[in-house]
Amino acid sequence: MKLFRANPGFTLLEVIIAVGLFVSAVSVIIALIAGLTRQGTDSNDALAAQRLPEPLKVELARLALTGLDGLADRVPVMAMPLAGGLAFAASRDSVRVDSLEFLAVADPIPADEQYYLVECWKFPTEPLRFDGQKAFLALYVRVSWPFRLPGAGAATAPADRSQFTFTLSLNR
Repeated sequence: MKLFRANPGFTLLEVIIAVGLFVSAVSVIIALIAGLTRQGTDSNDALAAQRLPEPLKVELARLALTGLDGLADRVPVMAMPLAGGLAFAASRDSVRVDSLEFLAVADPIPADEQYYLVECWKFPTEPLRFDGQKAFLALYVRVSWPFRLPGAGAATAPADRSQFTFTLSLNR
């Protein structure tokens, strides 16, 4: 007499459930990749923006060669809402900063490579307000990005940009 043995395989229902779980997991992972990539790019851009104070200080020192008072006359006084500061553009690698409106350089950053907009304002009240008797010029600086995207004719709207602020001081 032969003993009946069941096949040790999976049933059709178990296979369908396993495939469904696998497809769901893969779909969730693919959906997360876009968000994580965007978040990583934003983090890299923020880190690059935090490296901009030093190149900006170098560019401001170049502009101040004509005199700190002359540079201070070009920088508007800070007022709310912040608008119309002395503008600079920076490359995405945050190595180079060029003035957009005051003593422009001979070889400016091309418009397609102007990723950061850097704006500067003077402080309106003491102790940081500038006058000709002081040995320093204190500035409030806002960095916003993306300023211009490659291939786009116009600048990105300010509401669509990320931003970072800091203070900076130039000495005579």
